[in-house]
Amino acid sequence: MNRSNRSLLGCRVLATSVIGMLALTGCSRPVAQAVPAAPVNEVQVFFDTGSSALSDTANRTLDQAARLYREGDPIGTFVITGYADGSGGEYANLMLSGRRALAAKEALIARGIPATRLEMQALGSLPPSDPKASQAENNRRVVINWR
Repeated sequence: MNRSNRSLLGCRVLATSVIGMLALTGCSRPVAQAVPAAPVNEVQVFFDTGSSALSDTANRTLDQAARLYREGDPIGTFVITGYADGSGGEYANLMLSGRRALAAKEALIARGIPATRLEMQALGSLPPSDPKASQAENNRRVVINWR
């Protein structure tokens, strides 16, 4: 086992080459460690009751998703999932969630995302974003994630 003591940033460094570990002891000042940011792989777009129209906020979110597509590592596919709250009938909610997903899909295509990279699904009012939440607006949404 090869060990050596060196000074680094006012710390005593104990390096062990056998297992490739670096240990810092006796530091006179804190040593910051870089923590990588968690990758963003999902955005959500929210809608008004009974509507599939994109708001200004929704358009900004879709701009962000398109930017992530262009700037990120090659993204295979966007999956666009539409939802509705439980205030309407099952069929009406399914159709509304489909219109919401379609609005987001068309907006992404208009922003230069190839249609071949977009999958769309409508789930109606199931499953809710948070079954314990009483706020129906949390379920009036489209979730866009990529893989």
